[in-house]
Amino acid sequence: MNNAAARPCVDVRDLKIHFPARTGLIGKISGWTKAVDGITFQINRGEVFAIVGESGCGKTTTAQSVMGLIPPTSGSINLSIGDHKEKPATWAGLHAAERKKLRRRMQVVFQDPYSSLNPRMTVKAILEEPLIIHKSGSQKDRDARIAELLDQVGLSATYLSRYPHEFSGGQRQRICIARALATSPEFIVADEPVSALDVSIQAQIINLLQDLQRQYNQTMLFISHDLAVVRHIANRIAVMYQGKIVEMGESEKIFMSPEHEYTKLLLSSVPKITPQN
Repeated sequence: MNNAAARPCVDVRDLKIHFPARTGLIGKISGWTKAVDGITFQINRGEVFAIVGESGCGKTTTAQSVMGLIPPTSGSINLSIGDHKEKPATWAGLHAAERKKLRRRMQVVFQDPYSSLNPRMTVKAILEEPLIIHKSGSQKDRDARIAELLDQVGLSATYLSRYPHEFSGGQRQRICIARALATSPEFIVADEPVSALDVSIQAQIINLLQDLQRQYNQTMLFISHDLAVVRHIANRIAVMYQGKIVEMGESEKIFMSPEHEYTKLLLSSVPKITPQN
């Protein structure tokens, strides 16, 4: 195995993200909110790494920083993705053109399929937009790619001229997944991708993400507040609490023998079905 293959796809070291707390009319800084407070983890190539914790614990802020949307207060995020497999890159060390090229290999599936799709764009326009931005192929090539994407997420090509409001929540999230796959990314952030969906639809979307991840050997950062959701998709899990990672390990180990009290609390909140006589 060469060094590039052995190197983590994402390497986060002592990451801290602090936001100023302001008071008064002039917005004087009165303190700092430690959204992320010194966390370290690596995401290996081809695995699904889940960060689990309650709302406000810092998991989405962490994902946004990995994607280059929020600059770290301190610490480092090294990305071995795209052209940077041999020499890991940081967002701060890249020029605008290099960042755009890297973003093609990193995509996001957002939490709310109702707000993450432009209501004034058709499905065709939504799926074609990333291909146009990254100057991917001719119109004929883009049309073929769009048809392929719809087929991959289990939607019909007859939906191309429809608008987001004409779809159910599960169908919208399938469109969001197709959009994320458009540029053939190596790394995907799935930020609470099923929390806005009915329980009956959640399993379908999880299975779809799992099948596509295996098919393309993608690396995935999966964000969730629900341990039950990540149990069967994640290879490793990090449990986050108040900006810190309190426990991290293989998925089955976390479920079978949790060590931290907060992890035990999360597991105890997972609904259990008890058959009745």
